[in-house]
Amino acid sequence: MATIKGENLRVLMGEDTEHLTCVAASTNCAVHLALQLEEDTTKDTEDDWIVQEPVAINWDAQVDALVFLDNQETGITVDDLIVGHVYVLRFSQTATTAGTQNRTPIQNVIQLTGSAILSDLQLTAQNQDIANYSAKFTGTGDLTRYTP
Repeated sequence: MATIKGENLRVLMGEDTEHLTCVAASTNCAVHLALQLEEDTTKDTEDDWIVQEPVAINWDAQVDALVFLDNQETGITVDDLIVGHVYVLRFSQTATTAGTQNRTPIQNVIQLTGSAILSDLQLTAQNQDIANYSAKFTGTGDLTRYTP
């Protein structure tokens, strides 16, 4: 069984699916899917177990990256982000070929795509440390497997 290194799982984002770019200098990324359940038990329920029914599915994503003073990196930087803006996000495995900085997506079942609102942008600049930011996105619709 093969394993995948964290640097090869990336968040790509853009205005639409045709113009997706990796987040530059990313240090961490995560996609979270959640199923919301509600109790459906009544006085007439004969079983001792609580009955749960799904009522909603939601998802969110977070990407952490370093802050750059210039835009020499080829990818999305903190300068490209606007809180409240809707972006297309894709969680994807990327190629490990030399010179691509792990930014070229490859086709597999890990690719998830959906629209999300940038709901939280936090910049952190500790004394004598490298500045970084954390961007949190809230899904606005389906998160689907992408197959080109």
